[in-house]
Amino acid sequence: MRNRIKKTVYQVLQEDIYARQDDNYLILKVISILEPDLIGDYFYNVMTRLKYKSISFEGITRARRKFFEEYPELKEEKAEKARRKKEEEYYLEYGNHIPRID
Repeated sequence: MRNRIKKTVYQVLQEDIYARQDDNYLILKVISILEPDLIGDYFYNVMTRLKYKSISFEGITRARRKFFEEYPELKEEKAEKARRKKEEEYYLEYGNHIPRID
């Protein structure tokens, strides 16, 4: 199953530029390819059925990270800068909540 997810993620990322920028769009595309009968169903039903189909959001995003490790030239600079900025904001906010021991 993992190999099927990995192949599908790689295929989508190579063909679709927008999928390289947006994780939610990538997840939607992968699920629509692997399980087309789930598209258009209620979110609750989709989430419970994905568990039994051995498809996880984490598996899809893990395959995306691996794809960009192998093909760094396909990274979208704008999306990468936004991710880095959010990560930096998180660390700055986290640093404000650490108690000081003096």
